[in-house]
Amino acid sequence: MKSNTTIAAATLAISTLAGTTLANSVFNGGFETGDFSGWETLGTGDSFFEVVSDSNTGSWAAHFRNDADASAALIKQTGIGAGSIEAGAMVHVEFSGKGLAGIGGVFFAELFSVDAGGGVTQSEILGGAPIFFSDTYQTYSFDTIAGPDVAGGLTIQFGAITGAEPASFSEAFIDDVVVTFVPAPSSMAILGLGGLVATRRRR
Repeated sequence: MKSNTTIAAATLAISTLAGTTLANSVFNGGFETGDFSGWETLGTGDSFFEVVSDSNTGSWAAHFRNDADASAALIKQTGIGAGSIEAGAMVHVEFSGKGLAGIGGVFFAELFSVDAGGGVTQSEILGGAPIFFSDTYQTYSFDTIAGPDVAGGLTIQFGAITGAEPASFSEAFIDDVVVTFVPAPSSMAILGLGGLVATRRRR
């Protein structure tokens, strides 16, 4: 879990250096291909995954549901920013979601930093807790920091998780997934110092 001070600094850096923010690095983040291209789906025999026209924007959104007790139905995208993102980079994640859950069902959004061999070097539950969706789309936004090794990029993962009760279920609609990042803090410090030097020279 990141400290409030660190996250505040990350948010300020993203705001200050908005001009250096890279374009959305998620492929098919709005599911506008009409399928799960770019995404992996993982579940049980009691999970289902589909792309539906009930979207927040555009024509399509992801819809998945889990009805097996004490299990997970997941959609995830790996390799986001591989070769472009640096360790410690400021990362912004945004998506729209809605859903329904019962008897212990919850929803999680997670971000993983991955090394070149596919190992996870940092994992984070976005927001630090489950997300409880409403029945209408809302936009969720998070600012965080990449892990110490992101040679393999980032993985964004959404999970519909059930409790141990037989009637537990979790259902989600996801749309408009965005992951952007800015240079690592060391790079930003250099940029900041460069700006100060330029200002002094002009004086």
